[in-house]
Amino acid sequence: MVFAAPGEALTRAEEVLGADPSPLHASVAHQVIGIWQRDFGDTRRALAHLRRARDLAARAESAEREADVLATLGVALVHAGRTRAGLEAFERGVARGSGHTRARVLYRRAYVWWVLGRHGEALEDVRRAIPVLRQVDDVIWTARALTLRATVHLAQGAVERADADFTAAEALWDTTGQEHDKADAVESRGLAAFRSGDVPAALRLLDEAAERYAKLGTPTFMLTIRRCEVLMAAGLATEALAEADAAVAALDGIGGQSTRKAELLLVAARAARLAGEPQTSLARAAVAVRLFAGQRRTWYETHARLVLLEARVATGRGSGRLVADAAAVAERLAAFGAPAAPEASLLAGRIALDLGWRADAERHLAVAARSRHGGPPLARMTGWAAQALRARAAGSARGVLEACRRGLDVLDDHRMTLGASELRARATAQGAELAALAQRASLVSGGPRRLLGWSERWRATVLSAPPTRPPADPVLLTAMTAFRELAARAEEARSDGGRPAPALEREQRRLEREIRSRTLHMRGEAPDDGDRFDVRRLLRRLGDDVRLVELAVLDGRVQVLLCGQGRVRRFEAGLLADAEAEAEHVQAGLRRLAHPGAEARLPLVEAAGARLQHLLLGPAAAHLGSGPVVVVPPGRLHRVPWALLPALRERVLSVSPSASSWLRARDTSPPPGGRQVLVRGPGLATGGAEITELVQRYGAARTPAAREARRPPTGGDGYGTPGGSAGTAPRNRATDDGPRPGTTDGGVPASAVGEGEASVTAGSGSASAARGEGAPGSEPCADERAADGRSPRAGTAQVPDATVPRSGPTVLEEDAARVPRVLRELDGAALAHIAAHGTFRADSPLFSSLRMADGPLIVHDFERLDRSPYRIILPCCDTARFASVGADELLGLVTALLPLGTAGVVACTAPVNDAAAVPLMLALHKGLDAGLSLAEALRDARASLPDDAVHQATGWAFTAFGAA
Repeated sequence: MVFAAPGEALTRAEEVLGADPSPLHASVAHQVIGIWQRDFGDTRRALAHLRRARDLAARAESAEREADVLATLGVALVHAGRTRAGLEAFERGVARGSGHTRARVLYRRAYVWWVLGRHGEALEDVRRAIPVLRQVDDVIWTARALTLRATVHLAQGAVERADADFTAAEALWDTTGQEHDKADAVESRGLAAFRSGDVPAALRLLDEAAERYAKLGTPTFMLTIRRCEVLMAAGLATEALAEADAAVAALDGIGGQSTRKAELLLVAARAARLAGEPQTSLARAAVAVRLFAGQRRTWYETHARLVLLEARVATGRGSGRLVADAAAVAERLAAFGAPAAPEASLLAGRIALDLGWRADAERHLAVAARSRHGGPPLARMTGWAAQALRARAAGSARGVLEACRRGLDVLDDHRMTLGASELRARATAQGAELAALAQRASLVSGGPRRLLGWSERWRATVLSAPPTRPPADPVLLTAMTAFRELAARAEEARSDGGRPAPALEREQRRLEREIRSRTLHMRGEAPDDGDRFDVRRLLRRLGDDVRLVELAVLDGRVQVLLCGQGRVRRFEAGLLADAEAEAEHVQAGLRRLAHPGAEARLPLVEAAGARLQHLLLGPAAAHLGSGPVVVVPPGRLHRVPWALLPALRERVLSVSPSASSWLRARDTSPPPGGRQVLVRGPGLATGGAEITELVQRYGAARTPAAREARRPPTGGDGYGTPGGSAGTAPRNRATDDGPRPGTTDGGVPASAVGEGEASVTAGSGSASAARGEGAPGSEPCADERAADGRSPRAGTAQVPDATVPRSGPTVLEEDAARVPRVLRELDGAALAHIAAHGTFRADSPLFSSLRMADGPLIVHDFERLDRSPYRIILPCCDTARFASVGADELLGLVTALLPLGTAGVVACTAPVNDAAAVPLMLALHKGLDAGLSLAEALRDARASLPDDAVHQATGWAFTAFGAA
C-alpha cells in the first residue's frame, strides 16, 4: 500500500502505532513509515524508523520479519551514501530469510547492485529471485523483478532483452492495483524507447508517467533524471540543466537520498556541457565524482569523470595528462560494458590529435570508430566522428568527406523520426562537428563548388521537409484554445494599464508547457532522402543575371560564395563576431530612427551599413553585377537589414535560409484562383490603415456602417494614411497598446458593428465558399445560397453582385479576425496581408504570435495549415526575428511558413514607425498588382518613399524572403 496509496499507508501506519500494537505489528508500521520517508521524505528519519522496525522484529522473534526489514534498511543505507553498512544489512537479511522472503531480499539487493552500477551482481541476484517469486505466484514482486532486470539490460545496451522483460512485467501489472508500480512501468517503457532512439515516444511516456505519479503525490527524482537524458538527446540541454538543478534543490530541501543527488548532479553536469556552460559543468561534475566515490559507486563515478574531462577540454585545457585520464576512463567504461565507452575513446583521440600525438590519436580513434556500425543513432555518429578525425589525421580529404556524409545521414534519419520542427532544429547541433570537418576539408581540397555543397548540406535542413502535421488531439486543441483565451484576457488587462493576476499568468505558462509538451510527442515520417542539393541546377536557375550570395563561416571567418553566370567564386570577408556586433549596432540605430527627431543618426546608421558590407561581403561586393541578388546568410546573422548595405540598397534583393529553399520557392506554383486575404488585428496604432486603402485598390466593397466605423477621426492623421505625416510619435506594433480590443478604431463599440459589416464579401474564389461553410453550427437555407449553388460566407456582408467584384479579397477584421476563421481563410490563399501586433518570443520562438481578435495566432497554429499562403506580407514589428538554434537553424514565424507552401514573405526585422509603414505597404501592393515579385515590388516601394530618416529606416527594416 505504501506505493499504491502512499498517503493513506502513512496514515494507517501512524494509527497502528497509536493503538499500542504488538512488536510484530509495530515493526510493520515503522517499516512502512521508513519506506515513505526513504522515498518521499527525509532519509535520516527513514533510518530511525527502519532501525526501530528491525529491533521490534527481533523482539517478536520473527526471522522472516527481521530479514524483510533488514532489506528495506539496506536500501535506505545505500541511498544515504552508507554503502558498506547497507551491504552488511543485506548479508544479514539473506542469512535470516528463507524461501519467499529471501527472494524478496535478493530482489532488493539486486536493486542496490543496480544503484551501485554493479550490473553483473544485479543480474545474478534477480536471476535467483524470479523463479521463487513466480513459484509462489507473487505477481507484484515478480513484475518488479522483471522491471529491474530490464533496466539493468538497458544500462548494458541490451535493448531487445529489456523490451521482452518490460513487456512481461507490464502484462503482470495490468492484473494488479499497484498504481505506483504501473506508473513505474510506463516510465520504464519511456526509458526503453529512448535507448532504442525513439525520442518522441520517450517524451510521451515519461510525461504520462509524471501525470500518474502526480495523482499519487509521489516525488519523481528518478523520472527527472531520465527525462533530462531524453531532453539532452533532443537538443534541449538548457532545459535539462534547469530541471536537474531544480530537482537537486528540492531534494536538499527535504533531506532526500544522497544517491539521487549524485545522479542529478551528473545529469546537470552533462547538460551544462552540452549547453555551452563548461564552468558550470566542471562544478557539477566535481561534486558528483566526490559523492559517487564516497558511495562506492564506481560505474557512476567513472561516467562522472568522463563529463569532468569533457568540461576541462571545453575550457581550453589540453595536456598529455588529460589524454591518459580519458584513456583510463574509456578502459573502465568498456570493462563495465557501458555504451558511453566510445565517447571516452573519442575524447582521448581528439586531445591527442590536438597535441600532435598521431600514433596515440589513431589508437584511441580506431576504438571509438567501431561504434559507427551499430547501436543508437547518436552512438553511431560518435563512431563516424572518430572515423572522420582518423581520415583527417591521415591527410585523406576523401575519407573525411565520406565519414562526414555517413554520419550526417545517420543524423538525418534520426531527425526525421522527430515530428516537431523545434526538435528537428535543435537536434542538428549533434552534427555540427561533422559539418565543420567537411567544410574545412572542402575548403582545402575541393574548391568553391564543393564548399557550397557542404554548406548547403548542413544549412536550414529543417526547412527541407514540412514538419509533421499536429495530430487531431482534442487535449492539444483544447489547450490551445484555452491558452488563446487566457492570453487575450492578459492583454486586455495590460491595455487597461494594469497587470494580469498572478494566477492568470501561472495558468498561461502551464498551458504553454502542455502545448509544447504534446507537440514534442509527435513522431516524424519515415526517413526520406528527398531532393539532394545540385550546384549545377542552382546555377541553371540563376542564369546570367541573378547572383546568389551564400555566406559560410569557417573558424570564425565569413567565406562568401558568389554564385551566378555558371560558376561559383569564393571570397574571404571579415570575422563573424565583428559582423554580429555591428549588426546589433545597426538594429539599435534603426530602432532610434523609428522615432521622430533622430535624423542626425541617419549618417551613423548608413556608415554602419558600409562597415557591415565590408565584414559580410568583402571584395565580393564589387562582383555582384547589376541584376537581382539573393542572400543566404548563416543563422547567426538573421537580424542583418540587408537592404542597408550600400551594394544592395537599390537592388532587387531577397533573403533565403538556404539555396535549396530558394530553389523550392522558385519552383513553387501559386494556387489557382488567386484568392487574397486581408487581415486586420485589434489595437493597431494606425488602425491598420493600409487595409482600408487595399480594400479600395482590389475593388472590394464595404457596407455603409463598416465604412463609417473605419473613417479616421478628424483633426489628425493618427492612422498614418499616405496624405498624413510620418513624423508623429513612433508606433511599435509589438508594444503599442492602441484602442481597446472591445472597440473599433473609431471608438465605436464592437457590438455595434456586426460581423458582416466588419468584413467584405470574398467572392466565389474563396476556399470556405467552395466548401459551403456557413455560420458555425448551421446550414444556410436554400434561398440564401448564391446563384452558383455555393453558400454565402459566414461573417461577410451579402451585398449585390454589382458592387462586389468576384476577384475581391476576403477581409477579416473586428470579431471576424478570430484565429480559427483566419486560419481557414489563409489555407491555400495566393496572397495574405496580416496587419496585427507581432510578438517575438526569444525564450520560446514557436509561441511568437500575431494578435487576433480572440488572442494570439502562434506558430503552432500555422503548422496546422494544409498549405500556407503562397505570398504573405507581415507589416508587423519583429515578424522577421528568429531564434538561432542547433547547428545553423532558425525558429520563428517566417521559417515556419516556408516549408508549408509559402514561396515569399515580406517581414520586418526591427521596430518601425507604423505611420511610415503604411505608404510602404501600399506601394508594395501597387507593384504586386503590376505583376512584380515581392522583392521587385519592395525595391520599388522603398524608392517611392520620402527621403526623410523615418521613411528610409522603415524601408530598410523590411526584407523579402523566398523567391515569389
